[in-house]
Amino acid sequence: MSVHYLNIRLFLTISVALLGAILLFWRFSPTSPSPFHRSAIGPFSSGGDSLQHVFNQTLGFQKIFVINLPSRTDHRDSMSLAAALTDLRIDYVDGVTGVDKISLPPGGKEVKLDSGGLGNWRAHMNIARMLIEQNITSALILEDDADWDIRIKHQMRDFAKASRLLVQPLSGTSDRFLDPTHPQPKEDQRPQDFDIRKDVTSEPSTSPYGDIDRWDLFWLGHCGTRFPRASDRNVPLGRAVIYDDETVPESQHVMMQFGDSELIQTYPAHTRVVSRAWMNTCTMGYGISLPGARRLLYELSVNKMTGPTDMMFRSVCHGSEGRPVQTCLTVQPQLFQHHRPVGYKSSFSDISDHGADYNESAFTRNVRWSTRLNFRKLVDGLTDYIDLFKDGEGADPNLGFK
Repeated sequence: MSVHYLNIRLFLTISVALLGAILLFWRFSPTSPSPFHRSAIGPFSSGGDSLQHVFNQTLGFQKIFVINLPSRTDHRDSMSLAAALTDLRIDYVDGVTGVDKISLPPGGKEVKLDSGGLGNWRAHMNIARMLIEQNITSALILEDDADWDIRIKHQMRDFAKASRLLVQPLSGTSDRFLDPTHPQPKEDQRPQDFDIRKDVTSEPSTSPYGDIDRWDLFWLGHCGTRFPRASDRNVPLGRAVIYDDETVPESQHVMMQFGDSELIQTYPAHTRVVSRAWMNTCTMGYGISLPGARRLLYELSVNKMTGPTDMMFRSVCHGSEGRPVQTCLTVQPQLFQHHRPVGYKSSFSDISDHGADYNESAFTRNVRWSTRLNFRKLVDGLTDYIDLFKDGEGADPNLGFK
């Protein structure tokens, strides 16, 4: 064997060893990218039009989880059918019927939630923990009686355009935002509207809705909310506006429930608005990032319990009750809403009491082409969908509040 050959072989051996050492150092270096570094995109690829990811079977999230009590086979049947008919892939997580009070965080005994409230809290905490244990970067969480418009994928695309305007920095910057009230408004500042058709920010690289490390929770399904005000002090006031949205009912049909009427008094008909979440009620549908799940599990299950689940979500979004404020967005009207089927109202929920009356007509508030109301049309391949809130018609007095 020649000396020249030995020298080449020695050189290659040393080179391979050196490369291995460099990779090992980079892998365990404290300066290596975190799981949410914008170059570590995981299952999301920003190549091409990243908004197209919203049209996949999980709406641009890594997973869709549905909370379902095993005893509520009626809810599971309907939910599975709704998901299949709108091309969504869902995973079920069992609801919880029994919580040992010895496992409650500080304050849990003093709050005195009933068994339904405790089970609801534990089910949502189980999902937050699942995201952490399985390193799931983002997920959409739905309760099993949630309903949505047949056109949900197009709605979520518009929501993604809107959410980017509120969480992404301006192009070419890392700390300058479209909203002048970011991160906190001054007393003399007022809300500013941004139009998803005109305004732009930087392109996200880890989620179609905005980079994973820039948002915690998207409160997409609720029983009412209001816009934040300068006097609230804690969160930015900017609003991303979706004009001429044919999936939004006319103003006389929009029911704000536990929210206020500023949306329908301020904006023209068929307008949907995305803003920071403020005074939200109910947790029927929300998107959550992995950083958000970590914060939520710590605040609501390790740190302290201060009330029902939705009120604790609210405290995390507000930065109240001694909790640091998190980045939460919401949408008016909501994109996911409780479906109320024909039948006794007592069967509507396993958490709260809806009375003993009989519901004569099925409905879903604020959802025009309800997936569940259109089951027969969808199963039969028809396209003359039922529109519960037709333009030009008066509000239906039979749609109750419960």
